[in-house]
Amino acid sequence: MIDPVANRTLELACTVGSLDNAREALEEGADVNYCSGAPLFLAILNRNRCLIHFLLDHGAHRELFIPGKRLGELRTRDDVVEALISCAPYNPRELKVEELQEIDSGIRKVGVKFLVSALDWDHATRFRDSLNAIGADSKRRCVAEFLQWARSESCVAGNFDHFLESHGSAVNEYRERYLGSGEDLVALASDFLNSADGAVTD
Repeated sequence: MIDPVANRTLELACTVGSLDNAREALEEGADVNYCSGAPLFLAILNRNRCLIHFLLDHGAHRELFIPGKRLGELRTRDDVVEALISCAPYNPRELKVEELQEIDSGIRKVGVKFLVSALDWDHATRFRDSLNAIGADSKRRCVAEFLQWARSESCVAGNFDHFLESHGSAVNEYRERYLGSGEDLVALASDFLNSADGAVTD
């Protein structure tokens, strides 16, 4: 029997990111798809991959957020989780110009392999989302395609290092494409933050 108090507990657990409390709420009778998938929505909103995996393991309906056709194209559970994360609205206050500069500098020095050799997956995908937010469309497409390819190929190869070694020329092509975009990330990020501040204060 579904317990309304447990449902609220699950909702709160997904809001604050508590896996233990989410587990306890389900044990007490919470509905994982309560209120049209509110728990999964909150985990997506917070970009909490552990909670998203947990909710999917317990029957959360991913099709509430990903169209059936798109779901059919996703090969692994990680692909599903990344597709769900991409549904999260971008919070303009989370953008850090210094972090964008640091990652951009890393890519300029060693290439796009920097995204998977020097960063964890969360930072790499957050960089992709930041490029999208500020309107760096060419760089964002390049990074998004590279990350999608890197994830799917590394699953076959077993790890990112082997993937990078065996696809050196293709990885270099992504670097050239990234460098050739000519987009000024600092200027775009500054414009974005200024417009976001204006929208908040208006």
